Order: sequence, then structure tokens, then C-alpha cells
Amino acid sequence: MKRRTLVAGAGGAAMTVAVLGAYESVRYLMGSPQPSTRAVQKPLGEFDVDPRWILAGDPVFSGTELARSPDGSSVSGLWACEGPTTFEWHFGSDETVHLLEGRVDVEYMGRRFSIAPGGTATFHAGTKAIWHVPTRAKKAYTLHRPNLLVRAWRRVNRLWQGEAHHAGGASA
Repeated sequence: MKRRTLVAGAGGAAMTVAVLGAYESVRYLMGSPQPSTRAVQKPLGEFDVDPRWILAGDPVFSGTELARSPDGSSVSGLWACEGPTTFEWHFGSDETVHLLEGRVDVEYMGRRFSIAPGGTATFHAGTKAIWHVPTRAKKAYTLHRPNLLVRAWRRVNRLWQGEAHHAGGASA
């Protein structure tokens, strides 16, 4: 009797996983863009930035979205900034940037580094960075929205690291 119950439970679980997988696949296929048959021009347009983020200068931002996943969890695009300027960027999603033109000096999570053309950097959702653009910067970006468990884990990890760092500093 126990064996039958176990087999039936495993079969039900497998069926549920298969149905959910099929549902997600159909949803993805229905929302996917058609394959390209020609190149499409997507010029950079006005890109609004919260004015409270601007620390210095009078920057002009522009950008365009190139692609979005059917569920909206991933987005890629192009972004540009005319400086000189310094601003604080708040990351609502994980973002990987690849600098195409210009230069950016970054302060992020207690570190300073520069991104030059060909350079790539990744920033996590829920963090912020100070960017200094001496003249101009143009980047390709990919945004990815991490799931709730990943965001919670990162938050706990940042708190733990902050407390460990603070405790280490107190004993020195």
C-alpha cells in the first residue's frame, strides 16, 4: 500500500512539473518576438533620470530598449550620457554593462574603478553606485530581475557582511 501511494505521489508530482513546464514554454513562445529578417534602426531617445540622482553637472541622458524577454525579467538596450557629470545610479535590477564609447569612473560597494571602451561590469539589484562621466559615455546593457529568494539572500548577506565588517573594525 505504501509503495502504491509513493508511486502515485511521484507520478502526480512528475505530471505537475510537466504541465507547468509546458505552460511556461507556450507562454514563452507566444510572447517571443519573431526572428529578424532585416536590421532595424532603434535610435536613442530621451531617457528620464530622477533629478535627485544628479550630484554635479547638467547631463543629457538617452537610451533605447533593444529586446525584452516574454516574461519581462530580462531587458537589453543602449544608453548614453553627455557630461561632464556625476550622478548616483540606483539599480532596480541586476545590470551588466559593456562600455562602447567614452569613460566612466565608478564608486561601487566601497571600491573605485574605471570602465573604458570594451570594459564590462555587473551591478546587483538593490545597490547604488556613483558614476562620474568626464565627457561622454555610451553603453550596451542587460537588465535581469532576480527572483525573490535571490534578492532576500543578497540582502541578508549584505547585512551579515556589514555586521562582520563593523565587528572587525570595533576590535581593531
